[in-house]
Amino acid sequence: MELTLLVYSSDGIIHGELTGELHPHDLSDIGRLITAAASTYPTPEPLGAQPPSTPAVSRKAAHPRASWTTEAEQHLRDAHRAGTSVQQMSVDLGRSENSIRWKLHALKLAPYPADLVTAQPTGTAPKQPKAYTVEDKRKAHPNAYMPWTDQDEKDLAARCARGVLLAQLAQEFGRNEGAIASRLMKISAVGPAADEAREFGG
Repeated sequence: MELTLLVYSSDGIIHGELTGELHPHDLSDIGRLITAAASTYPTPEPLGAQPPSTPAVSRKAAHPRASWTTEAEQHLRDAHRAGTSVQQMSVDLGRSENSIRWKLHALKLAPYPADLVTAQPTGTAPKQPKAYTVEDKRKAHPNAYMPWTDQDEKDLAARCARGVLLAQLAQEFGRNEGAIASRLMKISAVGPAADEAREFGG
């Protein structure tokens, strides 16, 4: 069987992607590994739970690396509409003030917090993290991450045998060239596109 594993935040931002073949007997072991890895990340505290009282000058987040849940985002929207200060929202949600400000910007509720961006050395462009979502991928490739059916594979092999090249197959099947190349190799297709796939690294 083929397994595709996506690691993404509650915002839908993909942070990692792994695709490979897996024997069904190994599936339970992989599941245990994934569960063990997930348990190393902190669990968000329920909304409404008050963080331990700390001096006003200390704004440490109760769970700084926890993912934003839909409920937490809605709480933030409601608090912002009610005119709640960033400091109070930080206490209510158990997150740092900087985290609150960045999230408000992400939700298009506040301007870009330029003062939180670390100044870059002269002549050095700021590095932007690569971030994309499944929806972003599907804007260019509608069938990205969709499972292949037996009919899809037969159609792909037939089109490859007719001499259709890799780029055209990617357009026809709504997937990127890497996915097409990988599948051509998997089904041992014959044709120019299959030769391209070997060069592509599929």
